[in-house]
Amino acid sequence: MKPFTVAAAAVMLCCIGAIACAGEPAATGAGTETGGQQVGVVGEVRSRPELQTMEGVRAWVINGREIPMALIETLAAAYHGPYVLQDLVAETLLQQEAARKGISVSEQDIQQTMSGLREQLGVRSEVPFESYLRSQNATPQWFHDKARAYALMRKVLADQVYVSDREIEAFYRRNQELYRRTETVAYRLMAFQDKATAEAALAEVKRGKSFEEVAKATAGTPDQRARAGEIQYYERGLPGLPPELATALFAAPLNQVTGPVEVMGGFVLIKVEKKIDPHQFTLDEVRSIIRDQLTQQRLEQEKWPEWIQQQLASANIQVLRSE
Repeated sequence: MKPFTVAAAAVMLCCIGAIACAGEPAATGAGTETGGQQVGVVGEVRSRPELQTMEGVRAWVINGREIPMALIETLAAAYHGPYVLQDLVAETLLQQEAARKGISVSEQDIQQTMSGLREQLGVRSEVPFESYLRSQNATPQWFHDKARAYALMRKVLADQVYVSDREIEAFYRRNQELYRRTETVAYRLMAFQDKATAEAALAEVKRGKSFEEVAKATAGTPDQRARAGEIQYYERGLPGLPPELATALFAAPLNQVTGPVEVMGGFVLIKVEKKIDPHQFTLDEVRSIIRDQLTQQRLEQEKWPEWIQQQLASANIQVLRSE
């Protein structure tokens, strides 16, 4: 079972346990078939008996706020039905505590959180983001709501986490390789099955059309067209690219279209737009980054489970049964 959590596990968006954590398959939802399903909690958070079953329940009242079964069924169609109740209870308790403390999040806070979470997920542009949402059977509004809850959680519990300079320095000494950047190129690419087609596309670019425009015009499918010509990054030595393409990327001059380059029986045109030299970041360069990382880890893995357990234990929970 997924943890009863509003935090992101590791660097994935497990904001409230509704989507899969890194290395963990997504839970299979049961749609609106909620009768008799058990809602369990793992880790340090123990569930209340009132939240253990959905059978015959029409609503739950959490400290005076009602969560109707109809809402559970509606959201269950969007993501992982058995965990919807856990999400809503956690969000309710969090919102009530925030209101008690006079804490709120702005739309700017939410947008910044969304950007950070998308960066962690590796979905920097819209097409991969849309693909990610489809894979989770989720919507942009769902992502927005989870980002809001995560931002609120960080504000509510911010004063409960402290990371000392000594901890930061010790972490850096143990993990310097994490802050070492290898030589990297930022590039655009279009691929062709034969050299003649690649040369025709190159001629179009030389006549004044943009690389992206030609890439989209020559893409074979709508999905390929949506991604065609997007900027990509490659670090020297990493797997994932054919050796001949990796060699061509680092040899190519900046801001010029290179090719056709033969790659695995096909041909590509490449345009390298930026080359980033290798660099070992010093402690002072990454001190604030490490502080944020350790704060986030402690918040998610320690403080949030402790806090939600306390809130859950003391909450006034009523179960309204169906007639």
